[in-house]
Amino acid sequence: MTHLRQMFDAVSGRLKALAQRNAVVAKPISVGERHVLTMCELSVGFGGAGGAGEGSEGGSGSGEGQGGGAVGRASACPVAIVVVENGKVRLEQLGT
Repeated sequence: MTHLRQMFDAVSGRLKALAQRNAVVAKPISVGERHVLTMCELSVGFGGAGGAGEGSEGGSGSGEGQGGGAVGRASACPVAIVVVENGKVRLEQLGT
């Protein structure tokens, strides 16, 4: 089960890295005196499974086994933008 633990650690580490890089507030885009920041909704999913075994069904085969897997997913969906222009700030929602 050490391999399963290593897979979980690797996947969770990658998800943390994704979540910390421009996932909630993206890097500003500036054109002249207008600055736009994208606000995102962060969604993270994570799952895994493991296995082991001994013996065999029907008395055939070696009766050994191991297995494991881990998977993760992260996505950031833009939900609003903040516009800074001429000393004023406004928030605009994207879609509904």
